[in-house]
Amino acid sequence: MAPVSIRNIRKDYGSVNVLKDISVEIEDGEFVVLVGPSGCGKSTLLRMIAGLENISGGKIAIDGKVVNDLPPKQRDISMVFQNYALYPHMTVFENMAFSLTLAGAPAQEKEKKVSEAAEILGLTPLLKRYPRQLSGGQRQRVAMGRSIVRNPKVFLFDEPLSNLDAKLRVQMRAEIKALHKRLNTTIVYVTHDQVEAMTMADKIVVLNGGGIEQAGSPLELYDTPQNAFVAQFIGSPSMNLLPLTNRAGQLVFENGASSGISAPAGIDEGRAILVGKRPEDLLATDKGVTAEIGVVEPTGSEIFAQLTIHGQSVSAVFRERIDIEYGASMQIRLDHGATHYFDAKSGEAL
Repeated sequence: MAPVSIRNIRKDYGSVNVLKDISVEIEDGEFVVLVGPSGCGKSTLLRMIAGLENISGGKIAIDGKVVNDLPPKQRDISMVFQNYALYPHMTVFENMAFSLTLAGAPAQEKEKKVSEAAEILGLTPLLKRYPRQLSGGQRQRVAMGRSIVRNPKVFLFDEPLSNLDAKLRVQMRAEIKALHKRLNTTIVYVTHDQVEAMTMADKIVVLNGGGIEQAGSPLELYDTPQNAFVAQFIGSPSMNLLPLTNRAGQLVFENGASSGISAPAGIDEGRAILVGKRPEDLLATDKGVTAEIGVVEPTGSEIFAQLTIHGQSVSAVFRERIDIEYGASMQIRLDHGATHYFDAKSGEAL
């Protein structure tokens, strides 16, 4: 277990700047998720922590020791990759014990550490099998077990669940989170799936275009996004952003129709802003703004619907059973629940 300090990290490939002045403090025992769209630099940052990528600028320290120039084997970290990277000719036991074998550990120590890790991960009955005899979830647990036996200071996960089916991803999310609570170790986890980030992290770092958009707890990012990018990236379905204008203290659509939302204090007359509404905060009512109903997706516990309100497409989530169908219309209250305001040009929260 150890804290990780990332200070003013930069990564350049020739003239291309991939990471720009990244600074993150990861506490001892904290579960931090790096999340963002493809190409944002999250996997590159993880590989720099691991020592698999050179650092163009800045410092990375693990447990107070700067590791910029240390090779991966001297950083006391362990990494779980997206493709598991198991040796097909080795049994589960041999795969899990591989790092100990390389280090020349005695047989008794290997037996003890592998048995302990296998017990934690439910792999004890599978120790004599080969990877080809395992399911995707079992292979992922073997990869995790191989990391556990090393007892590293920091665990690194690079999109470990992306190759699994939806049901297995949910199961493995719970297993990794439970593993973190049991081992109380520092974890840095990369994913493009914001649902994984929300359900697993102590702290989320949202990256975009090589920079940090916002860092904080899952609910902090969900409830108080600092800009429109974070507002739309965190949450599924994503937040609706409506371009509205202040007219005499009321926010109106482009065609002049009222949204029913009062303009917040400090917004000048005629100023256009982006108004954010979570899909679950759109309330079906008898009196509100008229919405044309598009695709309707009932899931049992919820109903997802695509609506059009005065030319603006919005997503809605209804948790009560309501009778709506494609092509009809309904009334929606937009002033219900939390409302977020963003500058129309910069996207920054107001």
